[in-house]
Amino acid sequence: MNRLFKRLFQYMHQEEYDSGPEVESSKCTYGDIHKEDTVQSIPDSNIQVTVPEPILEKVTAPESSVTGEGVESTKYTLVLEEQASIASPMDQDPIIEATTLAESTLEETMKTPESFMEIDPTTPTEPLIEQQATEKKPANDPYAGYLAPNGRNKRRKTKKNRVVQQEHTMKQQHTIVPDTEYNGVTVFYSEETIPVDMKKYYNQRYTYFSKFDEGILMDKEGWFSVTPEKIARHIAQRCQSGIVIDAFCGCGGNSIQFALTCERVIAIDLDPVKLHCAKENAKIYGVEDRIEFILGDFFQLAPMLKADVVFLSPPWGGPAYLAENSFDLKTMIPGNGMKIHQIASQITPNVAFFVPRNTDPDQLAQLAGPESTCEIEQNSLNGKIKALTVYYGDLINWQRLEKIEDDIAEDELMAKISQY
Repeated sequence: MNRLFKRLFQYMHQEEYDSGPEVESSKCTYGDIHKEDTVQSIPDSNIQVTVPEPILEKVTAPESSVTGEGVESTKYTLVLEEQASIASPMDQDPIIEATTLAESTLEETMKTPESFMEIDPTTPTEPLIEQQATEKKPANDPYAGYLAPNGRNKRRKTKKNRVVQQEHTMKQQHTIVPDTEYNGVTVFYSEETIPVDMKKYYNQRYTYFSKFDEGILMDKEGWFSVTPEKIARHIAQRCQSGIVIDAFCGCGGNSIQFALTCERVIAIDLDPVKLHCAKENAKIYGVEDRIEFILGDFFQLAPMLKADVVFLSPPWGGPAYLAENSFDLKTMIPGNGMKIHQIASQITPNVAFFVPRNTDPDQLAQLAGPESTCEIEQNSLNGKIKALTVYYGDLINWQRLEKIEDDIAEDELMAKISQY
């Protein structure tokens, strides 16, 4: 019984569920930073053997069914031979007569080659098969079906593999292949055309865009810089407002999510290829009418822009930043990340800054200004930190920060009490 319940318990806990983006926040103040039959025996005195009439009837019956009666005649011949062996071997004339009748029946049956091919005397009849099955599996066995779980597991695995194969086939059937190039730049990659050094990014394509198979476009740099869809959705919820500026929209990952939570999105990018990708991707998600795409330089356009929130996700200079212990906003972001934030804060103090996970926290706190506060949020997927989002101005979740401070104070108090 224990083994039974263990198997049931394991079956109920096979599937895993992927949780959403995990976020952890910390308060950063300038100068103060906190860090899933019966053959009857014949008497010897009675030598004469009388064959029962039902047996003779079945032996000499017409050959209406080759499969049924042919087999019966063979079977009863064997029964008569057994009776003869039990009786005296001195006089077997009745046995010989009955056997002759049976053999003549078989000879007539064997005249037709097709009928002969259907007869297999060694094959048991259907009632015998059912009887054997009944004998092997008792009807009142309360544990029937639980004693051989391997077959069930094998069927379950086979069914799971079949479902996965069907889903893969459906994806291939519904995959839309758009134009692979724009202005001479490759903007669509398949599993066969993706470069080797981008293979790991291609394997995460549904993490970046859940509708990738519907024709999502990204240039090579876009694969490195696009924000995962779950993280972009979370940031869009935090930045929910009237008008939001996506100063470096790239291929449109964040702009699409902003269009789902905000009234109007201004998407700016200096690269016409990336802006084309962003427009086409917005059409796939059905939000192109809520986004205004502008081809230009944010530094030059900023003085003429007005918005409630500015989202900054400037280029990080490729994946080389992962090799550094600390990411420097001044030197490692093209155009100086500190200056970019300063320009954005002139439009509105409500700024969300998306930076690498190893960014120097002192620089992030310094951007808030003296005696000011910023909220540093760790954006995680499947337990792995992907990046940081720093919120300034009214985007700060003060209730969360106050709770964090209370928890820190309580931990410190408990640590002091434990010393005494």
